[in-house]
Amino acid sequence: MKRREFLVQGSALGLAGFGITACSPQDLGKKPVVVDIPQFKLDATAQGKLISSGKVSSLELTNAAIERASKVNEALNFIVNPTFEQARERAGSALPVGPFSGVPTMTKDLTATKGVRTAFGSRAFAEYIPQENAGFADVMQGAGLVSIGKSATPEFGFLPVTEPLTFGPTRNPWNSDHTCGGSSGGSAVAVASGVVPFAQASDGGGSIRIPASCCGLFGMKGSRGRWPDTDGTDWEISIRGFVTRSVRDSQTAMASMTGGENGLPAVILADAERGKKYKIGFRTATPDGREVHADCKRAVLLAAKHCAQLGHEVVEVPAYYSWREFWDAFMVVWAFGAKEAINSVGQQLGGTPPRELFEPFSWWLYDMVADKDASVLGVAFAQFAAEREAARKFHQSYDFCLSPVLGEPPIKIGAIDQSGDIEAMRDWLEHYVGFTPWANATGHPAMSVPILRTENDLPVGVQFEAAFGNEANLFELALQLEQIAPWAQDWPKMVG
Repeated sequence: MKRREFLVQGSALGLAGFGITACSPQDLGKKPVVVDIPQFKLDATAQGKLISSGKVSSLELTNAAIERASKVNEALNFIVNPTFEQARERAGSALPVGPFSGVPTMTKDLTATKGVRTAFGSRAFAEYIPQENAGFADVMQGAGLVSIGKSATPEFGFLPVTEPLTFGPTRNPWNSDHTCGGSSGGSAVAVASGVVPFAQASDGGGSIRIPASCCGLFGMKGSRGRWPDTDGTDWEISIRGFVTRSVRDSQTAMASMTGGENGLPAVILADAERGKKYKIGFRTATPDGREVHADCKRAVLLAAKHCAQLGHEVVEVPAYYSWREFWDAFMVVWAFGAKEAINSVGQQLGGTPPRELFEPFSWWLYDMVADKDASVLGVAFAQFAAEREAARKFHQSYDFCLSPVLGEPPIKIGAIDQSGDIEAMRDWLEHYVGFTPWANATGHPAMSVPILRTENDLPVGVQFEAAFGNEANLFELALQLEQIAPWAQDWPKMVG
């Protein structure tokens, strides 16, 4: 979430006695019965073409998405606020023209949307209805997208699983005993279960790439400042985007919804160096030498093999940045986000908020920097600058770095327990999500690509990171991998 979204105006924050408004029972189905809708085997690009050609209407696709959502949400719990009637009204109206005009989607619950309850995954904001859009809500509406509701996220997007204590766990459609990842978990489940062809996401430490990996989807985190609602500063480490089934959906979204923001040139599909043989450095261990799960290592080696078969040079490389210094700096920036969120509520209440308003991990982050001033942030940002320099030097020799997305395949629901030892949980988290936050610190683009499934049928993705502004070549490589190891036709058994 962007920090300005925490700055709640006046009495707009409705604590309502700390009450929670659940999803309307008449909107959400009671049984996880899946209605087979052929259109939802199509990606967003194909659905957009059907609408623009007049072969199907936006309202028809939106009604189909709502019907499917009502059937599967009971099993997977990915909707925290349905906006079905608003979606139908929008789908039946004149919409802005674009490649995705009229296509149904979902909006992550970290994106403030005017007139729509936006809880940020938190009890403290459970009744909050923004009076204006965050920047990305405007981007989506300007593209003609039709959002059918808010998708689940952990509190403020802090954890790599989507199990907010207020709204309950969101489950992986490949195996409902396992996590869908986080923080864009609800969006990833909506796509992986065939409700919508793509869904809005955001990434402040891996929150697009992690759920994409856990749910067998493609996820691109763009360069810092790439999207219109990011200003390119060190503070804005979170980048908006989408989780998609096909590479072309992410590629077209970035090409059509960004326009050379913050000094970055627009991403033009033709900009990729077609036919270029890339030099790719890969690694399978964290910078402190800790090995990942065998399936995650196997995924990297399989991806390396595919890249070599495509004619690219693939070389194993050591870690090229300082693990302890980087992670400590990243946690400081993360903690200041928690501090600002909690303080914003405190300003409304006229004092420190009750502990029960926020989850233990959020308070743990807050307490880390409660008595620290902005000079601590300055030290962290200086470390980010050092990481950018390390990345610049690496990319003088290599086009991409290939690594795991996570240290393990999707973990069991409840494996991250905030009621236990948070310090021990932090140590475990450093290695579970140790590969993704670095690109947020440097501002470089990075993508998660589906590459295999475990013996338990759980998806495992791999990460490719590139030089700043080089999304075009990342997309080009992803398209090649999509051809040699196609994943878009694979669906969880519940989908069929």
